[in-house]
Amino acid sequence: MRRKAPGPFQAVDRDLKFARTEAEARYFGLEVEDVDKTHRPWGGFIKFRHSSLETFRRVYWTYGLTKQWKKRLDEVWGRVEARRRGLGLDAKLLLVAPGQRLSLQYHTRRAEYWRVIEGPVLVTVGTNEGNLSDLALRVGDVIRIGEGTWHRAEAHAQGWAVIAEFWEHTRPSPRKGADPEADVVRVDDDYVRVKVRVTLRTGRGTIGQVFAPWDLMSRHRTV
Repeated sequence: MRRKAPGPFQAVDRDLKFARTEAEARYFGLEVEDVDKTHRPWGGFIKFRHSSLETFRRVYWTYGLTKQWKKRLDEVWGRVEARRRGLGLDAKLLLVAPGQRLSLQYHTRRAEYWRVIEGPVLVTVGTNEGNLSDLALRVGDVIRIGEGTWHRAEAHAQGWAVIAEFWEHTRPSPRKGADPEADVVRVDDDYVRVKVRVTLRTGRGTIGQVFAPWDLMSRHRTV
């Protein structure tokens, strides 16, 4: 069953939620680079400038962490050599509307770290459709999603979920200036954004390839 498109009341609620979350981030000194609340049917995101990475870390990734997570994040933030190769970090807040969820997806050039700021959040992870697991994360919980790991996040039906996310680029883009989000591969999507590569052939051989939408929801739904 596909998720319903937001109605007028939900649209007002979305505007208010984004305005409050952005205002709070600016209050703490973060510089906002982009806000997308219209192109993501599940909610949207607030992206911060690279100059705000340390503030992003201090505000969302310092308090309440275990020693193990603090050590790991220190290592990630300390990889200066990776940044010199153009493989830096990107920081966002993901805002997931009540009862909505991201597509089931994986990335080919990055790992992601998520921390629940407002929840709870149901996170699905795995490496293929046969070993997907559901994790119920509470406020303050952290998860690392490795390159190639299938994943999705779902908000509780009664409230918005807010997730602090940063990317750790594991390899450079194939070409300079490429969209850093172009490495996302959607496996399952409630909003029919899944695409598959279709090869066109004739009796004389292959003539080209196109991308066509393909709804795989019934094959991969786990929650």
